[in-house]
Amino acid sequence: MTRGFTPIQHTHLTDQVYDAVRARILSRAIKIDEQINVDEVASELQVSRTPVIDAIKRLASDGLVEVRARRGTFVKGITEQDAVEIFQVREALELYSARFVIHSPENPQVTKKMRALIDEMSGFMSDSEFKDYLAFSLADSAFHNTLIDACNNQRMKLSYENLNIYMHIMRSHYYRPLVPPKRVHAEHLAILKAVVSKDDAAAERAICQHLASTREKMIGNIRNSGGVL
Repeated sequence: MTRGFTPIQHTHLTDQVYDAVRARILSRAIKIDEQINVDEVASELQVSRTPVIDAIKRLASDGLVEVRARRGTFVKGITEQDAVEIFQVREALELYSARFVIHSPENPQVTKKMRALIDEMSGFMSDSEFKDYLAFSLADSAFHNTLIDACNNQRMKLSYENLNIYMHIMRSHYYRPLVPPKRVHAEHLAILKAVVSKDDAAAERAICQHLASTREKMIGNIRNSGGVL
């Protein structure tokens, strides 16, 4: 018998179920406090209960669902306290990464990418309005991720990606610009200028101001929605 075949790789069913349910939660197709019925999900996706249960465990670990004893699994909302904690952690990670880049020999390469993303964002907005808010948001996320990625720290990157799950939920629930485009542009330029000039204090001020603008708007949205998104 001829040997040397490469084993065929099959995508794990749990990953596919996880991605499918997660996508519906992030888009709020499944509402806050709505129950996720394991049997119904299994039936719709034409899989057994096991990958659905395993996917739900992962979603619970992400903080997207809550498993309530003897009641079932329910989609979690985002409270004001959640938003405060999310931005506290985000601020800590971004301040660390900015300081890292400021003192890194890779500073010119990293700031070049940041500048290119600011230019890209400029194409999606005018001084008074966003022309394509979805495209802008993707470039905005890439701008901040450029700092995080530069640290080459996988645990930090994973932590930041988990925070972005909640940022996505908060944006998708209240799909309007959080901060006026002209102000966002100025705040991004301030961050870039501080990192390019290797000014730790200026970078801290710029990042804190930028995150505070978005945080306060999101907290206001949560309050206007009855205390949960």
